[in-house]
Amino acid sequence: MAAKNNYFWTKKLDNGNTRVGLNDQGRDDLGKISFIDVPAKGASLKSGDKFISVEAEKAVTDLDSPVDGTIVAVNDKIVDDPAGLSSTDENENWIVEVK
Repeated sequence: MAAKNNYFWTKKLDNGNTRVGLNDQGRDDLGKISFIDVPAKGASLKSGDKFISVEAEKAVTDLDSPVDGTIVAVNDKIVDDPAGLSSTDENENWIVEVK
């Protein structure tokens, strides 16, 4: 079962899409993330349903989606190198963009 959490920030973009990333609480509670499993572009998200799986310093867990929508972009940089999630820069630590 996926964890209930408030680990994500969401930001409405000029193109109408919403970007989702890891917030300070998520970074604090999870610790350094070593692996992240993100759904593929085109996948549908439903708020409260499983979104991503992470392996981190303090937890190995599934995290729930904070939004409904279809994934239109995935931040491949953080999939390849999850250390980017430790950044406080929203241009670095975003995970997906949904429409």
